[in-house]
Amino acid sequence: MPSFDAIAIFAKVAQSQSFTDAARALDMPLSSVSRKVAELEADLNARLIDRSKRQIRLTKAGTTYLELCRKGLESINYANRVMTDRHSDTTGTVTITVPPNLMEVLFLEAIESFQLRHPNARLRVLVSERMLDFVDDGVDLSFRVARPEIPDLVVKTLLIYRHRLIASPGYLAANTALRTVGDLKDHKTIGFGFHTSRYLNWSLSRQGQTDDIRFEPDLAINDYAAVQAAVLSGQGIGELPEPLCRDAVQAGQLVEVLPEWHFPEITLYAVHAGNASLSKLARLFLDTVFSKFNV
Repeated sequence: MPSFDAIAIFAKVAQSQSFTDAARALDMPLSSVSRKVAELEADLNARLIDRSKRQIRLTKAGTTYLELCRKGLESINYANRVMTDRHSDTTGTVTITVPPNLMEVLFLEAIESFQLRHPNARLRVLVSERMLDFVDDGVDLSFRVARPEIPDLVVKTLLIYRHRLIASPGYLAANTALRTVGDLKDHKTIGFGFHTSRYLNWSLSRQGQTDDIRFEPDLAINDYAAVQAAVLSGQGIGELPEPLCRDAVQAGQLVEVLPEWHFPEITLYAVHAGNASLSKLARLFLDTVFSKFNV
């Protein structure tokens, strides 16, 4: 019967697409990795890896076998980590990624709570829109507003929200009232802009009707906190994430414009590479975030 070690080594070679990289990751001699895979193929009487080209690839049998073994390997690795964690403390570092402009308003409270409960834990926060690599970038957890397309990642919904069309009471009092989306062309606009284009598209819907407006904003900033500051100072009408502007709206410092018209929903996801890859600290931080969002 094939050994668990041989199956695990085969899975690492398949993931790395390289015997050399797998040996380095496993801290094993290259010859041992190659021998273990060969022994597994002999035990199964099946060729799992095509070695005829410079970059190895799985045979059809290898692909099927890997898929059948994957969940079992993850379950065993997870069980081993849980047992190890029983005897470990909560000292270490958790690396997370969060979207720009949502760090303070959504994650700071969870971070403070986590560090109060686990004073020996350290957090490394990377503010980034792109999907960082869990292995190459050393990331434990990624919080993002675009669902990743990479297979085998664990993806859970944290929050669903919309952007809101916002202005200051002073600006609205001094300018013509808005009744339709088209009236925005007669107003000063503040938009979240990228250097790749001078124009923005706002898509707003009401009772099944959608109205799109394409325009060049009077003020374009690629930072929502700065957009909010400009709106608060009365420089125009802007689009802001609801979690960022909620308190200012409730306090009357900002007013929602055309409140019956809605931007599309946005989903905030928590993403990780699987329970087997999560450290005890990373799981504890994820639990803290889920508790804050009542997930």
